[in-house]
Parts: sequence; C-alpha cells; structure tokens
Amino acid sequence: MTQDSERIQIEGEVVRLLRPTGEGGMAVEREVRLADLTAALAEGHRMDRTPLLPEGTRLFARWRHTAVLVIEEPPRVRRLRWSAKTLKSDGGYTEHHLAFPFVVYLVGFYQTDFDAMRIYFRTAPLAGEGDALYLPNLWNVQAAESPLARCRACLRGRPEGLGRPVGEQAAALIEFFWATGFNQDIEDNCFDRAKRRDPRIARLEAWEAATRADPLFPLSVPWEPIGLTLGQALDHWRRHGDHGRTIERAADLADVMYRLRETR
Repeated sequence: MTQDSERIQIEGEVVRLLRPTGEGGMAVEREVRLADLTAALAEGHRMDRTPLLPEGTRLFARWRHTAVLVIEEPPRVRRLRWSAKTLKSDGGYTEHHLAFPFVVYLVGFYQTDFDAMRIYFRTAPLAGEGDALYLPNLWNVQAAESPLARCRACLRGRPEGLGRPVGEQAAALIEFFWATGFNQDIEDNCFDRAKRRDPRIARLEAWEAATRADPLFPLSVPWEPIGLTLGQALDHWRRHGDHGRTIERAADLADVMYRLRETR
C-alpha cells in the first residue's frame, strides 16, 4: 500500500476514506462528519502543563503542537477475543490466551486531541532512544509500507471521554484496543506479515499452544525490525505533526480521519 492508494470522498456532510480492495475496487475504510474533520484541522488548545502519566510511561515527548507518550508493557499473557471473519460480517468471537513480548505504544496527540496510536514489539525493555522497534503480529495493526500507516492501531468506534487529559486518554485507548476484539478487517495486517517469521506464531492455534508450553517464548521470536529506532520514530512524528495541518495528499487527511469518531 502506498500513500497514493488512499482516496477521499466528500458527499454532503460526510467524508469517506476509501482504500483499494483485492478485487480492484474501492471500499470505505472510515467515514466521519465533515464538520468534525474541519474542526480537527483547526488549531486547538495547547497543553500548559505536564499531565499525570499512566503506568508504564517511559517517555513524554512534547513539541509545539504535538505530544507523544511512549508506554511500555512487560511480557504477559493476554486473553484476546478473535473472529476469523471481518467486522462487517458480524462473525462470532472466540477467546484465546496468547503470550506477548515487551509491547511499546506510541500514543500521539495534536494539542490535546488524540491523533493516532502505533504499536511495536521488543524482546528487551527500552534503554534509550537508539533502541530498535519491531513489527508486532496483531491483526488490528496495519503492516502498510507507508510511514504514516505502518504499525498504526485500528481503533474503530473509539471509547467515550476522549476529552480528558492525555494521560487518561492514552490509558483508555490501550484498554479499548485490547478489549474490542480482533478480526480480519484490515487486509494488510501485521499478523499475516509476521506469521512467516516463526512457526510458533504461524497460526492462532500454534501461538496458543506455544503460550501453554512457555509463556515467555515471544522473547525468542525473530521479530521483523521496522527500520526505525525509538528516537527516529519520534522524529518522524514530530516532522509530520509539529506544524500546521498542511494537507497535500489523501494520506494526510486519512491520518486526521483515524482519530475521529465514525458516523456509521
């Protein structure tokens, strides 16, 4: 997927983000109110103090317009809800216990408004901004090559109360991501890309069996490096967000649309 693969459609009071399908057509990826999108492009209120930070926060980076919380979770076993179908098909969900390595979240804000969340894996705790980041193996995380989309978490529906301080928002967004259930809704997802790295994560059943045998096995998986250190990922976010909302292509609008509540 490239930045140019995205299309924006404006019809009346609605803006739709379109992405190509495997059949050569275009499907609606996200739909928001035009009024919400234009409001998001306008400058909001600046943060005038450092917020109370959620547990696991390793770094709080703030520039003129942009703020990013770097949150790290240690290895753990999670109970996840999974459906082999897409969100649109309303497939039934089953529960699975799955082991994870260190999980690093970059939760970004434009002023105090949530912008996007990106998720990475590591096999050791962060020690500095020179540490490498690795692609996760999660269905609801994008594996697109576009720097604006890669490792971006899909947060359909968004939790209520995102008008709270950024630390509270970040904690609520992480909880929401894990609780809403995983599915096949993202065609270019990180699970399908990562499953070739190790037979223990090639299938959901193999992942669950490996978890029962050794809950720390993800620390020995050769996860795919994304080619960025933590510092480089933060620099990219700063360059993209720490200026006025210059809109030059559809991908720029798409990045804004992902932090808005959908109309459908």
